[in-house]
Amino acid sequence: MNGLVKFVVGGAIGTAIGLVVASLAAPKNGAEFQDDVRRRLADSKAAGAEAERQTIANLEQRFRHQVGDHDALKGTPAPEGTTL
Repeated sequence: MNGLVKFVVGGAIGTAIGLVVASLAAPKNGAEFQDDVRRRLADSKAAGAEAERQTIANLEQRFRHQVGDHDALKGTPAPEGTTL
């Protein structure tokens, strides 16, 4: 019986120590983590949209240079729902 009590007490102490260490080592709580993920997702979407805009501008400029018409593609909207 004495060995079983020591085992249970040791398990309880180990669990308590693990909980304390995990609480101190955890970088963020659930709500903070979700906010961080949402913020990173929004930043990624904005960066993707900016990269798309720059790529389109670059391709338009290259096309204008190749056809020798610096006004080519100006004022013509892209077809609905098209992306790169």
